[in-house]
Amino acid sequence: MAAIPSDPAQLAALIKSQNLATLLATMTGNGGLAAGKTVEAKLVALDNEGNATALVNGVKIALVLAGPEAKQAALQPGAALMLKLAAPEQPGGPLQATLVGIRPAQAGSANIPTTPAQQAAGTAPPAPQPMPATPTTIASPGGSPPSTIPTALPATATALQAGRTLPAAAAAAPIVPQPAPVAPRAIAGPLLGAALGRQDSLAPLFANLGSLAQGTVALTLPKPLMALVDQILAQRLPVAETRPVTAEALKAAVARSGVFLEARQAAGEAPTPQTDLKAALQSLRDLLKPAVEGTPTARLPLPGEPANETAPQPGRPAVRSTPEQDAAASTPAKARPAPPRDGLLTPQPASEPSLNNAARPAMIAQTLFGQAEAALDRIALAQYASLPQEAARLDQQPPARWLTEIPLALPNGTAVLPLEIERDPPQSGSAAPDAPLWRVRFALDVEPLGALQGVVTLQGRAIGVSFWAEREDTSRLLRQATPDLETSLLRSRFDSAEFEVFTGHPQQAKAAAGQFLDRRS
Repeated sequence: MAAIPSDPAQLAALIKSQNLATLLATMTGNGGLAAGKTVEAKLVALDNEGNATALVNGVKIALVLAGPEAKQAALQPGAALMLKLAAPEQPGGPLQATLVGIRPAQAGSANIPTTPAQQAAGTAPPAPQPMPATPTTIASPGGSPPSTIPTALPATATALQAGRTLPAAAAAAPIVPQPAPVAPRAIAGPLLGAALGRQDSLAPLFANLGSLAQGTVALTLPKPLMALVDQILAQRLPVAETRPVTAEALKAAVARSGVFLEARQAAGEAPTPQTDLKAALQSLRDLLKPAVEGTPTARLPLPGEPANETAPQPGRPAVRSTPEQDAAASTPAKARPAPPRDGLLTPQPASEPSLNNAARPAMIAQTLFGQAEAALDRIALAQYASLPQEAARLDQQPPARWLTEIPLALPNGTAVLPLEIERDPPQSGSAAPDAPLWRVRFALDVEPLGALQGVVTLQGRAIGVSFWAEREDTSRLLRQATPDLETSLLRSRFDSAEFEVFTGHPQQAKAAAGQFLDRRS
């Protein structure tokens, strides 16, 4: 009779296994356990430590479930485990096996005690629950990389002794189907159709906030509102000829852009309006909400909604719309493109303020409230666009993508810089096979350059930069600056640096299948 090996290294490797069932040892007459076969193991008993007993073709074996996920699996005695056997990793080593299916216990056969306590008490285990043999993916808030929890059972088995043949079951139950993993985008997409119609760029809101801060709209406003306005404007990334943007400043702007708010909260942080843009916009909305709901007039339509002249709902104060909001509501949604799930980014130049010195406090509150909600919807759509397109797989490192928008403080107002950051896993055959491939795409529309798009790629110590300018004059300026830019990058200890400049737009990539539920149609 073979015994479980006592080598600590082998046991440590066994416990770390997350996907495979390892057969540690077998004995002559083991019931046909051989590489290439798929066998059915009938589960007889299972304790809380992951130790189980099963029958394979009448041979009793011991199963040791390796890994914490395996010990938490919803297995019950009487279940049939379908194991596909594979050759050992080393000659003379243990066979490998993968769990490919589970057949639940029959109602009349699942009466074998699971734990020693149940054996002593003579109680039956609870009814079995179906369990998929595919990984389950959980999306982290804020577009953070997902965590994968494998639900396929890792296990280890050794043949202990030959047993009598297991009696055939009264009726064969079907194998539990293996549902395909669901991509996080497919789950969240149908919930965001309303936000797709309401969202708008951050630029109009920042234009009005800038006018309030300069005192060109109203001389006296509540101090809490003005303090919050200053906090939101302070989160812009300063851009000036005499003050170049540093890597640390851009990194901090991405971190506080709002797309990571929920992820930071889940990690135990408490972001404030001074440290996170989404938290600041939520505070602005909540501060204005009592004043907006207390206005006894018609309801304020959000951007993308038609003006509603019907009576307000019972018990809910209505809010009056202003000419500025009516104009925003009549703007078609296609003129306010949402953050793209795929495809090109949209440059967002600085906007003109819609509020003026004739605006009353009620109108100011209504305008800022609607624009704050539209900006929050846009951040939510950016978080959605940052979710993985496909469910994570255990056999490969998934790519990662983050989409965010950074407000820029310019001399003529606030423009918005869309940023798309992608990370692909290392690829064999590339110049740096052990290094991931990073891409950063951006779009900018500022004078006197006009609309400009670009992509920066980095793998190892090799960097490449490509620009697309709508104006030929801008393309000419960039080409003239290319030698100096390449030299500065090589001085920064990059092994290679390449620059390309084009006139026009980048090639449009084929968009993925839509997953929004558009409630406007």
